[in-house]
Amino acid sequence: MLNLIWFRNDLRLADNPALTYALQADQEAVALFIIHPDQHKQHGEAPAKLELIKAHMIDLVERLKKLGVRSIIKTLPWFDDVADYLIELAEVEPFESIFWNENYWLNEQQRDQQVTAALEPMGIKVNPYHSNYLLPPGTVRKGDSSMYHVFTPYKNKFIETMKSHYALPLSIPKGVVHKNSEETTSIDHQFNHDHFSADLVNMWPIGEQAAASRLKAFVQHNDYQQERDFPAIAGTSSVSPYLAIGVISANQCLAYMLKAHGESAFHSTWVSELIWRDFYNDLMFEYPKLAKHQTFKPQAVDHWHHNPELFEKWQCGQTGFPIVDAGMRQLLQEGWMHNRVRMIVASFLSKLCLIDWRLGEAHFMAHLLDGDLASNNGGWQWSSATGCDAAPYFRIFNPTTQSKKFDQEGAYIRKYVPELESVSNKEIHDPASEIRKKCAYQEPAIDYKVARAKALSWFKEKIEDLKNIHHKQASY
Repeated sequence: MLNLIWFRNDLRLADNPALTYALQADQEAVALFIIHPDQHKQHGEAPAKLELIKAHMIDLVERLKKLGVRSIIKTLPWFDDVADYLIELAEVEPFESIFWNENYWLNEQQRDQQVTAALEPMGIKVNPYHSNYLLPPGTVRKGDSSMYHVFTPYKNKFIETMKSHYALPLSIPKGVVHKNSEETTSIDHQFNHDHFSADLVNMWPIGEQAAASRLKAFVQHNDYQQERDFPAIAGTSSVSPYLAIGVISANQCLAYMLKAHGESAFHSTWVSELIWRDFYNDLMFEYPKLAKHQTFKPQAVDHWHHNPELFEKWQCGQTGFPIVDAGMRQLLQEGWMHNRVRMIVASFLSKLCLIDWRLGEAHFMAHLLDGDLASNNGGWQWSSATGCDAAPYFRIFNPTTQSKKFDQEGAYIRKYVPELESVSNKEIHDPASEIRKKCAYQEPAIDYKVARAKALSWFKEKIEDLKNIHHKQASY
């Protein structure tokens, strides 16, 4: 009996139920990896993220060989091509069962439904498993089975559910021995591996073991609650790119925390961030419109300002607000940005510039190595007051105040805005005009006080307009 293991967003051996159960009873198994370059572009994901996926894929193929599992790497433009390909593959590799770990977003769900509809009439058994989140979406619901729209009660119910259903992550399965164990990997001629850049490899080492080592070090030595908001220090876990492509699982993250800190880990700030990740995934599963560039709140403000020049300055880190520019340049250089700074730059674009949050969402996805559709969408809708349990429209970050509070000595700014390297700690957060001229650093692209007042007035006016529209509609 031949089992096919279809690796998707789960590039790891440990805590991988599809792999573990496919290898039970020493059954012969083949691993399948499919690259979708056109789908990747359509989803607006970073080219560097695709190279990161390929690099981990190649590393995993070598580790699978040690388990006696050979691999197939196939390039297909679109998700819609998968069902027909698997029908053809079954003629060459007569697999009787296919194993995969679930993806829960709209296009991925449609793809898997097509595959199931194609294979089951052929007598091929489809075996889907939950693996990439702490709990399957739909698990945490109110008493009336509806979705929580506020995070805190969701989190409380989530923790209660996790405690009663918690299971340790699966270990790396034992290898199998079969007649084809020495066969080489099959890679189609369309597979191009342009290599993950050396600089990025230094920041994000390749391999499941490297990811686990980073996670373990963070859990043992972190002071996340106290350090997470300061971008100049290594106060965060820096495992989000590994989570995004499944090199580690959320359950492994929780398990490390529980081992180090006991049950109190359930209530830690970092585990709360993992629950936010589940929350946003759950929302996108419950409301597929979120994957279609629609706001969670149907009454949310729309008709944002069209200002391509200002948007380009934001994209390039040339706004004249040092903390904003540092964050945007870090994104371009490293494919990553500190979470506190993500909130600052998102608030700047959507609340102070009044530019459509969806443009910011797309820019992030186009550059982030840890680009996650649900989390990125949730974060941007939170920042722009359009989403579920979002920050209210009148909560507008002052970038200079945020900079002084969280980058007091300007170390983060100096790293990514080298023009300001010699500026004093006092001046660096909002340099005077003469200092800007001397450093060749531009003047602020907006006047903060004017922009804030305008934003408050604009949001209030739009909300009142929506109320009037709804009132008129209700009167008919």
